[in-house]
Amino acid sequence: MNILVFNPSFFPLSETFVHRQVVGLSRYHEVTMLAYRYENADKFPIDVKKELITPYRGLADKVITKAMRAFVGQGYKLSFQNRALLSTLLKRDKIDVIHAHFGPSGIEMLPVAQKLGIPLVVSFHGIDAAPAMLDNKAYADKISEVIEYAKAVIIVSPHFIDTLDLKRFSSKVHLIPYGTDEQKFLPAEIPDRDKVVIQHVGRLVPKKGVPDLIKAFATLCSRYDNLELRIIGDGPEMPMCRELVDQLNLGDKIALLGSKPHQVVNEQMKGADIYVLNSRTDDKGDMEGLPNSILEAMSMEKAVVSTYHAGIPQAIQDGENGLLVKERDNEGLAAALDKLIRDKELRRRLGVAARKTVIAGFTSNGMETKIQSVFANL
Repeated sequence: MNILVFNPSFFPLSETFVHRQVVGLSRYHEVTMLAYRYENADKFPIDVKKELITPYRGLADKVITKAMRAFVGQGYKLSFQNRALLSTLLKRDKIDVIHAHFGPSGIEMLPVAQKLGIPLVVSFHGIDAAPAMLDNKAYADKISEVIEYAKAVIIVSPHFIDTLDLKRFSSKVHLIPYGTDEQKFLPAEIPDRDKVVIQHVGRLVPKKGVPDLIKAFATLCSRYDNLELRIIGDGPEMPMCRELVDQLNLGDKIALLGSKPHQVVNEQMKGADIYVLNSRTDDKGDMEGLPNSILEAMSMEKAVVSTYHAGIPQAIQDGENGLLVKERDNEGLAAALDKLIRDKELRRRLGVAARKTVIAGFTSNGMETKIQSVFANL
């Protein structure tokens, strides 16, 4: 089967799951990637055909496209000349199916897929299925058209069934959570020490709740002298986080490490006692799917503290293989961390159960097999 995989960019650092899925499909099919830009090729190597397009193919294309958008609406996403270019590419390479990552990509691919009668598979990952996005009627209407036409709809969390109104399309909806490489993210012996190390990995953006994590950690530091919080990640909230650390006089207990390569992240995670991700739906409606960092921490037998948010409860059952608190509940977050700080045996028990959970249902091989099955059954 010849598959065209479209995403605006291959591969942002936060989209390791897309890389794994494309690699998985390329083992069974001829895959062509189409994007507006390619990045991080050194971190995400892949041996498939790559096609590059630009948002507009010259001034005339830009003028015509903007006129069409004014007339038709913002659903006219793919530019006028790029539609012709895509049609030529699809015919030339005898593409059998298009796989669009994220809802807006499905909107871009839809008109050409409909025109040529090519099947479309669309994957929803998070913000593209957020209620705040779907409150935009123009976006919601176009997403409904994409879902109606698509041969398969892939979701990473059960709550997408409600937000995307998928119950009537149950025969073509596939719940495929992200997976991680359990042979790469292995448990490691934690050094014998008095200090308890808490680890966060993720971009410093509102949906990660890092400023609130810092505030919750500050309350714990008033009770314990032996704590360290390591924050790996960068983003627009970094200045706010630095200011908070200074205000709370926690510079000796909180390490704002910035963005780090995967190898460094892995080494930092090995030495952590607790992994925390304070996820929430942000004020603009952006939300998680099922964060890979949680699965990686679970695979490494870390005791995880996170929130009842999006797809996270799909992997973590509170008290069984991790601890969950409500979104934006700083007191609850501090209490969950406190429980693990005080109880080393609980940390061990939750960590062991977490790795078993990953092996049973959240491995990258399992994810690839399920994705392959979707395409095999088209």
